[in-house]
Amino acid sequence: MLSAMESLIHLKKAPLFENLTGEELLSISKIAHEKEVETGEIIFKEGSQQSGLHIIISGKVEISRNSDNNKIVLAVLGISECFGELSLFVDTAHTATAMAIERTTCLIIDREPFLDLVYEQPTVAIGIIKVFCNRLRATSARL
Repeated sequence: MLSAMESLIHLKKAPLFENLTGEELLSISKIAHEKEVETGEIIFKEGSQQSGLHIIISGKVEISRNSDNNKIVLAVLGISECFGELSLFVDTAHTATAMAIERTTCLIIDREPFLDLVYEQPTVAIGIIKVFCNRLRATSARL
C-alpha cells in the first residue's frame, strides 16, 4: 500500500497533473487509492459506468473499442500515463475497454471525492482543464 507521499510522487509524473502545485498534488494523493490487476484482467468495459481516473504505476494497459465485432486497439499505455480521466468531470459510460496486458498497479481517483476536493480547491480543476485544452488543441491541429 502506497503512502500519501508515494502517491504524490506518482501523481507528479503524470502529464495530466503537470500544472498542479505540490500542495494540490498532496490533496489529490490523499483521495487516491491503489489497485492491482493481473494480466488479461478487464479494468473496465466499453459501455460500463465510469470508474474513475486511473494512473499507471507499473505495467501496461490496452485501451480498445469494438467496431462491427472487431477489436480496435486505440492505445497501449504505460507507467505515468492516465486513462478514464473524463470520468472525473462527466458521469457517462466508458467509450472504450481497458485491459491489463501486464500485471499492472494503478492509482485510482474516484469522481465523488475528486469533486469534493474541487469544490474546496477549484485551482485543481483549472490545472487539469488546461491540460485537456492543450490536448484538444493538439488533436484539432492534426485533423
